[in-house]
Amino acid sequence: PIFSKSQLVSLGFVFQAGKRPNFTSTTKKSWDERFDELLDFTEEHGHTIVPQLSGPLGGWVKEQRTAYRKFKAAEKSSMSAEKALKLPEIGFVFDASDRWKR
Repeated sequence: PIFSKSQLVSLGFVFQAGKRPNFTSTTKKSWDERFDELLDFTEEHGHTIVPQLSGPLGGWVKEQRTAYRKFKAAEKSSMSAEKALKLPEIGFVFDASDRWKR
């Protein structure tokens, strides 16, 4: 399929090789606030696969995946059982590569 520039940008595509977007967040948001942002993203895009380089939400999603892997391996993690149950309720994909294997 052919994608438009706006579709690629919405997926987090960076058009300049070697360039990384500069995302600085001056305010630390709580887990619940980021979860609410993820709900908004999901409503708009129809999925929970937030590009890692798309900003603070993308970084938070990456952190959740890492924390979940540690949680499952019984390693020290910021993931709790409550969070591990709450994320899949909205269709969160803990292994983003699984989405593209379908």
